[in-house]
Amino acid sequence: MGWWNSPFIIPVAVFAMVLGIVIVANIYNYHVRKLKSEERMAAIAKGLPLPPDLDAIDHANSDPRRGAAATARGLRTGGIVCISVGVGLAFFSFFLTWIVQEHDVLAVAAAGLIPLAVGVGLLIDYALRTKSVKAEGN
Repeated sequence: MGWWNSPFIIPVAVFAMVLGIVIVANIYNYHVRKLKSEERMAAIAKGLPLPPDLDAIDHANSDPRRGAAATARGLRTGGIVCISVGVGLAFFSFFLTWIVQEHDVLAVAAAGLIPLAVGVGLLIDYALRTKSVKAEGN
């Protein structure tokens, strides 16, 4: 029995993949920052006006309520998606159980409770945030 037949190969492969994605994303962000810096230095050397830094402009002109509203929209969207995934997993499990006549498949429905609960939590957070934003606005 070799290492490739180990039951731990899948979790190790997933961990390695996630680690690889994080490393590649950090390398990408480094290169983007480096290119922006080189562009700004070249503009300074030539005496040209500096290109606008879009991140600084967005943060300087942002309205706190607008940011809260965007966060609330993201919470609402995430909640709806999580609830849909949970309900979809449950329906999939029920239909698969009905088709194959094997009740062990209902474990998938139990696993569908996790995203369903996360989605409900996100929608509760969304409701609380919109309530607090409306209270601050009045």
